Amino acid sequence: MRAPRLLASAAVLVVACNRAPGETPRATVEAFAHAAQSARTDSSARQRMYDLLSQRAQGALTDRAQQASQLSGWELQPWEMIAPGRIRLRLEIDPSSMDTRISDDRAVVTVRGVTGGVADVPLVREGGRWRIDLSFPSVEAIRPGAGDGGSRSVP
Repeated sequence: MRAPRLLASAAVLVVACNRAPGETPRATVEAFAHAAQSARTDSSARQRMYDLLSQRAQGALTDRAQQASQLSGWELQPWEMIAPGRIRLRLEIDPSSMDTRISDDRAVVTVRGVTGGVADVPLVREGGRWRIDLSFPSVEAIRPGAGDGGSRSVP
């Protein structure tokens, strides 16, 4: 009698820890990190990353794709604005040390790196799914000479 209960408890834990992307903030961050790590060798990874972004972040990438398409003469998709050679996570995430703070339809997942380092990942719930809410500067803000005489500083 004890073994079936223990097995059932283990099954519940496995199901709870293996949520689909979008079901929980943590599952969304884990899926995004996995896609980012495989983006150099997996041609569909950038689209998976894009699909996990908030509507606001997707809109910014869509604007960039439209402008890049106009300038290049090629039709570019929004997820193609995520350059595979430039994707690199700042830290290798330790999934066991993620902390999640949820307030209504917003969340922040604090991730810690295996060898140190900490990052906060903002999320928003849209249509019942959790999405990563990254901020991208507007296309106008990154044009040379826009607003600051063409100089850009990186913190």
